[in-house]
Amino acid sequence: MLALRSSSRSLIRATNRLNPVFARGLATAQDPYDVVVIGGGPGGYVAAIKAAQLGLKTVCIEKRGSLGGTCLNVGCIPSKAMLNNSHIYHQTLHDVKARGIDGHG
Repeated sequence: MLALRSSSRSLIRATNRLNPVFARGLATAQDPYDVVVIGGGPGGYVAAIKAAQLGLKTVCIEKRGSLGGTCLNVGCIPSKAMLNNSHIYHQTLHDVKARGIDGHG
């Protein structure tokens, strides 16, 4: 979810008419952030990084302790890494055994 203050939205709409490629609103002393991203899942943290790369003062609000969501931290990606590592371990044990090395210690 992306939240912009109303003055930024107005400025972005006006700037988009002038330059459709790149537009941004600027933070003021009253509003310290240009962009507030709510949720640090796979879409949220990427959106926050991109906004910061574009020069916007950005904050990403996440209720859990880490960004990236379930897939990045405990789901798909760690599971695939574990499967790949176990495959490499299995291959190593059997390949070294064929070369006369005892890989079981």
